[in-house]
Amino acid sequence: MDTTIKVTTIHIIAGLFAALLSTGLTLGWFGFKNEILAFFVALIILYFIGQLCQKIAGEEISGFSQWLWDGISPFYFTWVIAYTLFIMYL
Repeated sequence: MDTTIKVTTIHIIAGLFAALLSTGLTLGWFGFKNEILAFFVALIILYFIGQLCQKIAGEEISGFSQWLWDGISPFYFTWVIAYTLFIMYL
C-alpha cells in the first residue's frame, strides 16, 4: 500500500477516536465537562499519531506541506465533522 494512503488512513481513524473522546469530555461522560480540554486532547492525539506515522513513513514523506495534506487536514476535518455529529446525536 502507498505511504500516503497509510498515513491518511491512520490519521482518519485517530480523528474518529479523538472526536469520540472529545465528545465524552464535552458532555461530561468522565464526571466533568471541559470543552477546552477536549480540544487539547485532540491536539495531543494528533501530535502522537504524527510521530507514529513519521516512524512508519520514514523519509518518504518530507516537508510540512505534505504532512499538512496527508495527515493534519484529514485528521482535523474528520475530528470536526465527527465531533459535531456526536455532540448533536449522542
